Amino acid sequence: MTPARFRWGMFLIQVGILILLQNNNLIGDTAWEGLIVLFPVVLIAVGIEKIFTKSKVQFISYLTTIALFFGGFAIAYNASGIDYQDENYFTESIYQEDANPDVRLVKATLNLDYNDLKIRDSGEELVFAEFDEFTRKPKIKSIVEDNIAIVDFEAQQKSTFLGGHIIVHDEDVSEWNVKFSEDLPLELECIGFDNTLHLNFLTSRLQKLILDTKNTSIRLNIGANEPYVQVIIKGDDSKLRLRVPEKIGMKLIGNDTSFFNQIGFTESDDGSYINANYNEAEKKIDIELDDRLISFSLDYF
Repeated sequence: MTPARFRWGMFLIQVGILILLQNNNLIGDTAWEGLIVLFPVVLIAVGIEKIFTKSKVQFISYLTTIALFFGGFAIAYNASGIDYQDENYFTESIYQEDANPDVRLVKATLNLDYNDLKIRDSGEELVFAEFDEFTRKPKIKSIVEDNIAIVDFEAQQKSTFLGGHIIVHDEDVSEWNVKFSEDLPLELECIGFDNTLHLNFLTSRLQKLILDTKNTSIRLNIGANEPYVQVIIKGDDSKLRLRVPEKIGMKLIGNDTSFFNQIGFTESDDGSYINANYNEAEKKIDIELDDRLISFSLDYF
């Protein structure tokens, strides 16, 4: 039996088994999407088969078919997840946690790794998140302790099968899209590398924000929904564009004091810099900036 005949026989067997598994709801429709995305691997395997056919190591030609046979089942299984818990790499997925009347505060930590993030306007849910296709979905943990909802998003370092070896880049895609409750105060920490962060808190009740990033582009909009907001940005080699309400009281803490003077801030007794209406303003934002930021711009609206 030639390697080519062996390959086609195994291929037909595999397709038949996959159809039976799908008809019995053991795998989902997305299994075929995963197989199509990885179809170039089949061409590579066939090329290897042709190289070693009729050689002294012809058995390698048969091994490539066997590898494709079992690898195809692994890919189909990996691509058949329905929700985020299945870590489905090939499709979009959603996480939603409904409002809880016992919760008085949301504390969230988003460990992004290398994923991009968009915080959208707030909503009725406690947490709502969408994760794009062709991205590794995070592990999510959520508990309620002492009327505080503690939510952790932990980026997957390696997918269960693909291991992040396939990356699809799209400049218009934000890999994680998240929004938090419009009714509850929010304390948020984001940790990441090489990210693009679009953080819109115009309708959120943001009380505290910590950004610990590296080589990251940050667009941050903060509203006036809480009397006091604390922001700490540790942005090694990062760029920050900040937008705040015109009548807000602002205090800046950092080492780039020359720039603070240029944008109309004056030094206070404690060494920080404040804008003209900080002492009289009903709503205040204190921002501590890392001196390793590449750039920082401030706009009012």
